[in-house]
Amino acid sequence: DLVLLDNISLASINQTLKQRHANDLIYTYIGEVLVSVNPFKQLPIYGQDVIRAFPGKQLYENNPHIYALAERAYSQLRFSFKDQCVIISGESGAGKTEAAKKIMEYIAQTALDA
Repeated sequence: DLVLLDNISLASINQTLKQRHANDLIYTYIGEVLVSVNPFKQLPIYGQDVIRAFPGKQLYENNPHIYALAERAYSQLRFSFKDQCVIISGESGAGKTEAAKKIMEYIAQTALDA
C-alpha cells in the first residue's frame, strides 16, 4: 500500500510503481484505491484458478488485484442491497477496457458459483 511508504512523494511513488512493474506486480493500493500499470504483455494472473482465491475475502487478504476490487463491489452489492460503482480512469491505451472485462469476468464467474 503506497500510503505506508516512509517518504510519500511523487519520486517514491513512481519508484515503487516502477519496481513493482519490473516484477510483473501491476496492481498496487493507495488506501482503498487500486492502481494498475499496463504491463503491455500477457501475465498469468487471471482466470478461474485465480478467481477462486478471492470470493469471501476482504480487500487486504490477497495481494492487490482487480479481482479483489470486484469482490468488494460484488459482496457489498449482495449484502447491502445497494448499487455499487467502480470508476476506471486512465489515458488511452492504459487498459481501462481490459480492467472492465476482468471485473465482469469475476462477477459472472462468482455469481455462477454462488
